[in-house]
Amino acid sequence: MKKTLSIHLGRQLFVIEEDAYDRLQAYLKKLETSLANESGITEIVEDIEMRFAELLTQYLGETRQVVTIADVQKAISSLGEPEEITEEAEQPKQTQTNTQDSNGQKRMYRDMDNAMLGGLASGLASYLSIDPVIIRIIFVIFGFMGFGVPVYIILWIIVPSAKTPSERLQMKGKPVNIDTLKEEFEKTTSRLKDDTINAANKFKTNNQHLTKQAASVLRFIGKIIGVGFIAGALIWLIIFSLIVSGIIDVVPMTGDQEFASLYEFLQLVSPVNKSFSLIWMGILLVGFAGPLLSIAIGARLLLGKVNKYFKWNFILLPSIIFIGIVLGIIGSINSARDYEVYARSPIQSIAVEAEELKLEELPLIINNAKIESSGGIDFISIRNGQIMEHGINIQYKESRDTLFHISQKFRAHGIDLPSAQKRAVHVRHQLKVENNKILISPYYSFPAKDGLRNQEVEVVIEVPRGKKLFINNQEVLVDGQEYEGVMYTNEPFRAYEKE
Repeated sequence: MKKTLSIHLGRQLFVIEEDAYDRLQAYLKKLETSLANESGITEIVEDIEMRFAELLTQYLGETRQVVTIADVQKAISSLGEPEEITEEAEQPKQTQTNTQDSNGQKRMYRDMDNAMLGGLASGLASYLSIDPVIIRIIFVIFGFMGFGVPVYIILWIIVPSAKTPSERLQMKGKPVNIDTLKEEFEKTTSRLKDDTINAANKFKTNNQHLTKQAASVLRFIGKIIGVGFIAGALIWLIIFSLIVSGIIDVVPMTGDQEFASLYEFLQLVSPVNKSFSLIWMGILLVGFAGPLLSIAIGARLLLGKVNKYFKWNFILLPSIIFIGIVLGIIGSINSARDYEVYARSPIQSIAVEAEELKLEELPLIINNAKIESSGGIDFISIRNGQIMEHGINIQYKESRDTLFHISQKFRAHGIDLPSAQKRAVHVRHQLKVENNKILISPYYSFPAKDGLRNQEVEVVIEVPRGKKLFINNQEVLVDGQEYEGVMYTNEPFRAYEKE
């Protein structure tokens, strides 16, 4: 009677005699000691244990349940003693391989290391010892015949893949022992290392290629933008030069001329003094330095590197632009001072005794011809040195007595009260009284040399209580409140209660 033990070997449960267990333990320890300097020792020992378990299962068959010392010795003889590893270098490689091939037990596995799809063709080729291409051609032919795909899928499901070195050896018909397992493990490790290096090199190469492509695309886009900068700047330089020189008039006008130059227009909106000079100088500096800077940027994008003298443009031109902006701001601030004071000329008043008063539009007569308009002057009109504006402020309220009182007020801005009053006095407006009728022109004028300084004309009408006022044949209500509106030529008059 012998003592038995229960052990797990190669993920299987075995009942083993005590002396057989001691022999197995000694073998595995000797194996680990002999492979101590090898890389991947854990994986090699694990594969040997799994192969040892397969051999023991085969020896036991279906009748026996206990592993004996004879079974262990037989398995050790099949796998080889650890001492034989040191003798591997002394044995001719070809002779060893032939012996292994003759003693190997082949099994069908899917070869995932050389797989194109599921590894079935390469695995079957290893099992049959033929070229995998032949198997693949056969599957393609079967596929055209209609049953190749179903057969491939069924075999893919049924046939397991060779995951361990032991299974890969059995797939090739080689004996599974210490030498072959070690050799297979080293091949697998080397292949994985090469695959990793190749993948890293491919990734690095692809990254470098993508980086170069991206850089090329960015350079191409930069060149296109550079050409656009240069072309746009040249066009602007030509147009701006024509504008500031007065060759091209850009401000719409009516009257003596259809258009005015930029210089003439600035004279209207800014006083002709140092303020105007500052604004004009700022326009010239920004107008010319801006496109020159654009050309410099475009050349930098187009040519890439530039010399050190060219780089000064990126310092000088922005400085000129900054100076131009500062001059324009200072000139605009000084020009705005010309709008600080608002004055009006002495009021001209006319008294009319009547039961009702009719206010009608006085037609514009130029060169003995009546000027018809469809809605007013849309642009600045200058005739004989006079600026003509459009729109008269009309205000009406209750009179203090029984008479209609009509008065004109002329307003303008200036840097001080005398200059504002002077401009207000220069305003001209036509107003005629004929019996119970007031004829008012919707236009007024003032000298162009005064510039545009918010010149305005207001007509105030005081209506006695109980009497009527008609504006353009339409009666307006006077109920003790003040009303105001603006009269434009050929447009209905609309009045609102004055706030």
